[in-house]
Amino acid sequence: MGRSVAFLLSLVASTAIAAPRVAQSPAAPAPAPIRVAVVPGIAVNLDTARVDALSQDLAEALTAELVVDAVGGLEVRRKLPPDGLPPDCVTTPACAEDVARRVGATQLLFVVMVDSGASGSIQVDATWVEPGAARSASRPAIDLTSASDAKSRFASSARLLLPDAPVREKPTNGGGTGGVNTTMTEGVPRHFTTPAKITAAVGVVGLGAGIAFGLSTRSKYNACKDDVLGCTQSDKDSIRTTGFIADAGFVVAVGAGIATAILYATSSEEPRIVVAPTADGGASVSAFGRF
Repeated sequence: MGRSVAFLLSLVASTAIAAPRVAQSPAAPAPAPIRVAVVPGIAVNLDTARVDALSQDLAEALTAELVVDAVGGLEVRRKLPPDGLPPDCVTTPACAEDVARRVGATQLLFVVMVDSGASGSIQVDATWVEPGAARSASRPAIDLTSASDAKSRFASSARLLLPDAPVREKPTNGGGTGGVNTTMTEGVPRHFTTPAKITAAVGVVGLGAGIAFGLSTRSKYNACKDDVLGCTQSDKDSIRTTGFIADAGFVVAVGAGIATAILYATSSEEPRIVVAPTADGGASVSAFGRF
């Protein structure tokens, strides 16, 4: 009897000790952040070293602002094929999947960088691709007015480049109130600009002059043809002159029409982000486009 009671007491005690251990078991680890690779694509007026440096800055900005593990620069380039990527890789699922496998990423940001040559300004166009889900989307263009503060500008655009990624929480301190506000400019559809209206007016004038002088030339020619003996050399010279003027009017009309069409076709403006630093350490957003 005594041994049975002792056994029961021992069993109850061991159960009571084990119960808290089960309750205090560690929670499941948080899921690993999404791995994103910044993949360099076409570069205009920029060497490889500069492209890699900007790609690295973009990757670091994404990691700092969002809960992602972003890689870029030389770390990505050395894993790509030695001959580079084909121009249509971003739209070719097999190529995008191969790049994702090489760099060990689930999402890709294909970037195209263009140095316009105007005071060192650089335009960065990005296309987001998720090969595993066969999804892709173009992102707003980023205009860098200078290369010295590329990280801060990339940081302000991180949420627009990866809108589905959670924002990384940052420790707050009372040392400052600075921040960066980012807005996207509205697109402008094709429209007739002032230069287009001017060239259109010139075309109308040229066409009118061509028709008027053309009719005058035809009238003089028919009159001279009907009265060959009465047609003087002066009349013939006048016919030749008005003919040249008519031809010139038609040439002007055609040229002005082509110029008007080109100005109209290039009058649209896509949405874009432009961030420029201010003197007090903050930032201002400016819009640039074609006029």
